[in-house]
Amino acid sequence: MNSSHYSKLAIAAVLLAVVAAGPAAAVSVSDATAPDSVEVGSTVDVTYTVEDLYTNYNEWSLEGATELESVTWTVTTYDLSDSQLDKQQYNGQEFSHALDKEGDVAMVEVRLQGTVPEWSNWSYDPAQSITLADFTESQTGGAENDLLTSTARPYTESSQSARTALDDATAAIQDAEDAGVDVTEATDRLDNAQSAFNSGNFENAQDLAGDAQESAESAQQQSQRTSTLLMIGGVVLVLAILAGVGYWYLSNRETYDKLG
Repeated sequence: MNSSHYSKLAIAAVLLAVVAAGPAAAVSVSDATAPDSVEVGSTVDVTYTVEDLYTNYNEWSLEGATELESVTWTVTTYDLSDSQLDKQQYNGQEFSHALDKEGDVAMVEVRLQGTVPEWSNWSYDPAQSITLADFTESQTGGAENDLLTSTARPYTESSQSARTALDDATAAIQDAEDAGVDVTEATDRLDNAQSAFNSGNFENAQDLAGDAQESAESAQQQSQRTSTLLMIGGVVLVLAILAGVGYWYLSNRETYDKLG
């Protein structure tokens, strides 16, 4: 058996081992307390839990970044018994915290506190989004792995009112369309409402959305009235036919009786 054959067997064995081992596990970051939406000017206070720390490297740095302002990161480390080992604070929109398996750190909690900044990049669909936290597993001069990007929808009181109006109009148009109603006019008004929303003109967006909803509901009601009238007309026609048949029958019966 030549060396080439041995080489092929060795390569095959390595490939088999890789397949059997499956994909490498990754550092896990949970964001169970992260909100789906945040009001502009409000304070966000959310805690992320980082586990399975050494699945890739024994030494690495946990890095975080955010679009919030006036930011404080509080990084607390725990050992396998959940006893606290250390707590450090970082100020600013970015931080980096070194982790070492020999330091007995088994879990990390990152508390993020910051203020939602003023917002101007509005979008109804897809909704505007702000990055609350973007976590990365990093080695000095080496590889970087994305761990988690946590986002939320920023809003103001007026933008939320406009979005609710747009949602209601969209639902009304969908209901009318499902009923087979022509919703062209309502859809055009909804498109204008969305354009106004995307421009930050929320009062106009809310008014246009209301018009779109009213148009869709009116068209559906008109369709229902037309269907009802057609049904009544059909019933009247059937009754008229039955009355005519009855009259014809009675008239002919009287004639047959006289002849008999």
